[in-house]
Amino acid sequence: MVTSLVIITQHANNAAGYAFGAVIALLIFGYLLYSLVKPEKF
Repeated sequence: MVTSLVIITQHANNAAGYAFGAVIALLIFGYLLYSLVKPEKF
């Protein structure tokens, strides 16, 4: 019982970590696309 609970909570933490990483990756990817489409003029 205890081991299954630990496995479930660890799996949930990994899923949350992957979701958080995916959101950050999408934000960085969006910023890179925006900088390609609208480059600043020097």
